[in-house]
Amino acid sequence: MRMLVKFEYRKLWNRVSIVAVMAMCILSTLHTLIYLDMNSQWRAIDKDGEVVSGLASYRALKEASKDIEGIVDGKYLLDLKKQYEASADKQYLDEHRGFLGTGGMTKYMYPNYFINYAYYSYYMSNGNNKMGLDYDFLDSEEAFYRKYREAVKEQLMYENQYAGLVKFTDSQIKVLDWKIAGINTPVRIAYCQGISNFMNWYDLEYPVFFIVVAFALACTYAKDSLSGINELTLSAAKGRKKDFRARWIAGNLFTASAYIIFIGVLSVEHGAVAAFGGFGASAQTYWFHCIFNINIGTGMLFKIVGGLCGAFVFANFTMLLSCLSGNLKIASVASVLAVAALTRLSNTYSQMKLFYPLQFGSDAVVEDFFFCGKILVPYMAVVLILTVIYIGVFAFLLGRRDKKYYLS
Repeated sequence: MRMLVKFEYRKLWNRVSIVAVMAMCILSTLHTLIYLDMNSQWRAIDKDGEVVSGLASYRALKEASKDIEGIVDGKYLLDLKKQYEASADKQYLDEHRGFLGTGGMTKYMYPNYFINYAYYSYYMSNGNNKMGLDYDFLDSEEAFYRKYREAVKEQLMYENQYAGLVKFTDSQIKVLDWKIAGINTPVRIAYCQGISNFMNWYDLEYPVFFIVVAFALACTYAKDSLSGINELTLSAAKGRKKDFRARWIAGNLFTASAYIIFIGVLSVEHGAVAAFGGFGASAQTYWFHCIFNINIGTGMLFKIVGGLCGAFVFANFTMLLSCLSGNLKIASVASVLAVAALTRLSNTYSQMKLFYPLQFGSDAVVEDFFFCGKILVPYMAVVLILTVIYIGVFAFLLGRRDKKYYLS
């Protein structure tokens, strides 16, 4: 069986799949370098108060951000307020009101946005007008984190009201209050622009990876493909079932391999451009209303694992289409249309989108949760459960199909 899986896996790396993977890597690199280097809007205020543009702006930002890294306790808040008021960054932002909204960056983005979230809650956005620190609740650590927890609850209650799901019960709200009260404070803050860029580009290019999977695996059980089903596949005694299973295993191995390449390319690109850092910073400083006590590095890992789960689900869906249709073109077109439909549905406000595999690699795996009675279940756990269910259903349907598969 191992040799058969190896043989089928090698067949999947055909001209079409290799071109698709190479195109994905080239487009990803061009997207990163052209957008971040040739777009003059990307610029940062360095440690000397000067504006640096292009790719060099990220290294300048990383160097300047050493001044703001640390534990956001009472002393940090008071020192930050004094430092920001006297900074060249504030003076520049006051004089250039559109700076942060058009790709500009300053080291004060990390602490100031987090602090402003405590005031604005679900009205929070980026831009110069969300950088001020003229708040009475900054006079003490206790007052600030009380205000922050109120902002988190306010956003979660607001989202639940318009999510299209069952509203929180009184007992569930008590559990939520307990969970919010349990957020570890004071938080740790650090430069994390490299991680931020990685996750932003990941969100943009994740649907492209689905399209690569669609083209690569549409041939798995097709009758009109050199890598698909032929007379020899169906003729051997007991060979049909074994070969169908080997193709299924090979398809999932191909998906994992291509996904590693996808993640590797993104990591190299954004590690080289902006440098990774801040893995140990509190998740709340990036995902402001996250109620789980994890760091940014763990949140990034959740996105990567969740994205792999979504890729496996879509890969099994594509292989099922290939088996049901027996036609390479039909399976390819149907899979691409499914990606388009998932992308469109994922842009809605309804929480039903969380059941779609394209959302498994979104920020929701860090921020969102469901209630099962009084039990609060992280969305990451739901993703793992849904992945098992979806793949189980697709594999079951695929297993029943092998007995009725004939060449015509």
